[in-house]
Amino acid sequence: MNTGKAVPLFLAVLALHVAHMFEEVWGRFWLMDAVFGPGWYLAINWLLFCVPVALFYFVLRGRRWAHHLGMAYAGLMALNGVGHNAATIVTGRYFGGFAGGVSGIGLLLAGVPLVYCLWRERPAASG
Repeated sequence: MNTGKAVPLFLAVLALHVAHMFEEVWGRFWLMDAVFGPGWYLAINWLLFCVPVALFYFVLRGRRWAHHLGMAYAGLMALNGVGHNAATIVTGRYFGGFAGGVSGIGLLLAGVPLVYCLWRERPAASG
């Protein structure tokens, strides 16, 4: 079992991911209103949340591939946070626009260190 810094950071990114989804719904992220509607938007986002939860399980089990996919997840979450904030600044629209910037800052601040920790703590290649 992995007992390094990656475990609490992974949990933090997962918690921030949930907060990010709630912030997007609360702020009426444009994609939810324009394309999916709240029901489908939440269903798709919760499905997308289940993938990193499963990855977390395999990171705990010490699977090298899960560490690599976890790095991709953490990197995407960090970029997601940057994107929400950049789009809000460029358009000047938060509500009904690019809601998600507040939790996006947390995703950036936890996602980047998680990438580093998963890289440092990845198991040795087998074989």
